[in-house]
Amino acid sequence: MSVIPQENSKSRVRILPDDLANQIAAGEVVERPMSVVKELVENSIDAGSTRILIEIEHGGKKLIRVTDNGSGLSLEDAELSFLRHATSKISISSDLEKIVSLGFRGEALPSIASVSKVRMTTSADEHLGGVIISIEGGGSTQTNETSCPHGTTIEVSQLFYNTPARKKFLKGDGTESSHITQVVTQHALAHPQIHFTLINNGRKVIDVLPTDQHLYRIAELFGAELAKELVQVDTEYGDYRLEGFISSPVYTRSSRSAQYCYVNQRFVRDKVILHSTQQGYSHLLPKGQHPAIYLFLSMNPKLFDVNVHPAKAEVRFAFQQEVHRFVSGSVKDSLSGSKKLSLPSMDQSENRFHATSQSRQTDHRGGPASNYSEGQSSASLSSAMELIYKDSAARSVDLESTRLRSSQVEIFHEKPSAVSNLIYSEFEPLGQLDRSFILMQGKPGILVVDQHIAHERVLYDRFKKAAENKKIEVQQLLFPLTMEYSPSEVELLVRHKDSLSELGLELELFGKNEFLLRTVPAVLKNNDKEEIMREIVDMLPAQKHEEALHEKFEEILIMMSCRNAIKVNMSLNLDQIRKLISDLQETEMPYTCPHGRPIALLYDIDSILKKVFTQVK
Repeated sequence: MSVIPQENSKSRVRILPDDLANQIAAGEVVERPMSVVKELVENSIDAGSTRILIEIEHGGKKLIRVTDNGSGLSLEDAELSFLRHATSKISISSDLEKIVSLGFRGEALPSIASVSKVRMTTSADEHLGGVIISIEGGGSTQTNETSCPHGTTIEVSQLFYNTPARKKFLKGDGTESSHITQVVTQHALAHPQIHFTLINNGRKVIDVLPTDQHLYRIAELFGAELAKELVQVDTEYGDYRLEGFISSPVYTRSSRSAQYCYVNQRFVRDKVILHSTQQGYSHLLPKGQHPAIYLFLSMNPKLFDVNVHPAKAEVRFAFQQEVHRFVSGSVKDSLSGSKKLSLPSMDQSENRFHATSQSRQTDHRGGPASNYSEGQSSASLSSAMELIYKDSAARSVDLESTRLRSSQVEIFHEKPSAVSNLIYSEFEPLGQLDRSFILMQGKPGILVVDQHIAHERVLYDRFKKAAENKKIEVQQLLFPLTMEYSPSEVELLVRHKDSLSELGLELELFGKNEFLLRTVPAVLKNNDKEEIMREIVDMLPAQKHEEALHEKFEEILIMMSCRNAIKVNMSLNLDQIRKLISDLQETEMPYTCPHGRPIALLYDIDSILKKVFTQVK
C-alpha cells in the first residue's frame, strides 16, 4: 500500500520534484562530456545512420553537436523523446531479454537535458519539414517548426551549468577531449559501414570513410603498421561466433590501450573476455606485455544481460565458463595457425614494428654483445645471483648455461648482503662474471655489481639533472621520422607535446593522425626511436595533472636510462669498469637502481675465510 503525504503533513518522506529526480538520474547516465557523446552517437546508430558528425568545443563542456542522416523524428516523437523512460527500442518486459539496440532505457535525452541546454533539430521527411525542440535544465520544452534535411542534429551546450558541484569535478579540456575521442573510436571500430567524423575545436580528429572490411577500419584508426601485425579470428561454436583480429605474439604493448572487445557490436569492459584472450596467448607473451585485440563476439541476446548499469558497458553472461572456454580456444587456435594479413591497397613499406617487437622479445642473455648506447632490462640482481648462491648449503650451479665452463662450484652457507653504505673506491675490480656482473675485492669481502643497473643509475641521474635544468643534449634527425597513431593517442601527444619537448623529443603534428619526430635526446640516438615513442605514449597520463605528470615523466626518464644502459652479456675491460664504478659513486643513490633493485651484493670476508678454513680442516 502506498501512502501519499497530505498537504500540511509533517511527514519527513517526500516525493522528489521531476527536475530534481532527473538531475539525480543524470548522475548515473551523464558522468562527463564523453557520456553525452556516447549516448547521442548510440541513438544515431540505432536510427540507421550512415553518416555521423560529432563536433565539440572546450572538451565538450562548452558545446557538443551530433548530426546524423538517420531516420529522424516526427513532431510528436521529438517531444516525447525528452520524457523520462520514453523509448522506441522496447515496449514490454520480455523485450529486455533480447536487446538488439544500443539504447533502450529512455533515460539519455531527459538526463542530458536536465543538466545542460539542449536543442534538437530533426526531420523524418524533409519534404514535410522538421521541428526544433529547445529545453534548458530540464524545464519546459519550446517547439518550433523548421525546414531541415532528413536526420537529426542535437546540440548540447553549457554542460552542468545548473549543477556547479558536478561541473567542478570535470578535468581539463584536453582530458575530456581524449575521452570523447576514445568513445568515438570505439563506435567507429564496431560500425565500419558508417562514415564517422569528429571535429575538436575546428580540427578534424577522426574522419573514417565507410567500408565493409573491419581490417581497413582498424588500419585507418590505428595505422597500417599495426594492421600488418594482426592475425584473423573467425570461429563459431553452437550459439557463439567470434570474429576480429589479434596481434601476433611479436607485437605487444606495455598497456591494454589497443584492446577492444564487443558483444553484439556493443563495446564492453568485460573481465571474462579479457582474461580468456590473455589465456589464449598462454606463455607466448612477455611478462607485463599485452597484445592488440579487436574482437567481436556474437550470440543470442538471451544469453547475456546488458541491463546491468546505466552506462551499459558491463554485461553478464548466462554461461560464463562456456564463453571463457570458447574465446580462449578461438584465440589459441588462431595463433597456432597464424598467418599475417596483407593490406594490398595500403603502404607496403618495411614493417618497422615487426622488427622492433622481435628484438624486444629476444632473450637478453642470448643476444650478441652491443655497444654502450643500447640498453635492455636485466633480471633483478638478487635473481641473477642464483648463479652464485642458493638458499640451501653446498648446492652446485650448472655453469654450462652461463658459459662459465667448470665442473662444480660450492656455495657459501651465508647469503650476501645488499650494499647500502660502502665506498666503491675501496674495492679493486677483478673482472666480469658471465659478462654481466662486475667482481670487485676489498677488505670487507667480494663485491658483485650488476653492470646494467649500475649504468642505469648513472644515466638516470644525469638525465634527470639535465631535464631539471632544461639542458638536455638533443640529436637533430637528418630525416624526421613519421609515426602514425590512433586518434586518442594523437590527442594525448598533442596535450603533452610541450612537456615531451623538454625531454628532447620534438614532435610536430603532420596530417590527421601522424607526427614528425624531429629531435631525440642524444643519449637515445642509437636506439629504436619508434619503439621508444610507442612506450612513451603508453606511459603518458590521461590528464595533465601536475602530480600525475611528475610520476609518469619519472617513469619515462627511467625507461630512457634503462634503454641506453650497458646490456648484460657485454664485455668490459678494467678501464671501462673503473670508469663505470667511479661514475656510480658520484650519483645521489649509488646502491639501488631507479626501480629500487640493489646494484651490488657483498660477500663478507669473515664468512669466506670461515668457509675456507673449515674446508682445510
